[in-house]
Amino acid sequence: MSSSVHVDVRGDAEPSPLARQFALLAPRLIVASTASEVLTLLAEAALRLFPAADSVSVTARVGGGALHTQVSIGPAAAELDRIQYDAGEGPCVDASRMIGPGMAASFDLATTRAWPVFGAAAVAKGYVAVVSAALAPDPGVPALGALNVYARRGPALAATDHDVALLLATHGALALAHAQALSYAEVQHGRLVRAEHPR
Repeated sequence: MSSSVHVDVRGDAEPSPLARQFALLAPRLIVASTASEVLTLLAEAALRLFPAADSVSVTARVGGGALHTQVSIGPAAAELDRIQYDAGEGPCVDASRMIGPGMAASFDLATTRAWPVFGAAAVAKGYVAVVSAALAPDPGVPALGALNVYARRGPALAATDHDVALLLATHGALALAHAQALSYAEVQHGRLVRAEHPR
């Protein structure tokens, strides 16, 4: 996505490059026809929107509430996720278990008390900061997973990055719910067609 996205503006309005990025991303997310496509677009957008990001992943809750990395970009994203799943702690675990939109983050994994096992393992791999935002399409609804952004440089992730993560995850969650609804409708349509025209 280029920062020269055309956005129709009138008068003194001038959207920021970030607003332009979201303006281009939203229609791409909504026309994505599969959950996999939505999650890939989401991870790719995170890499563009977070200058400090070194690795990005998307965690999904699967059968029985188990967590699984659906998409990973970067040298250690899937491994950092797995460490959290195995330890039962970490920002992506916390964000994936949230009800409604939310996030879990640390500016300094070396000193965080929230996730001692994950923090030590991430620091040993050279990562200093993380933000994980819940993929929750609606308040009061359990998160479908989490968008995870990992950084090696400090101060890597600013407070404004947390806002962007929450906005991006909310966009992604709505698109994911839409893609899942489309998939469900296609399955139901196929069943109806087979029922009307048995062999």
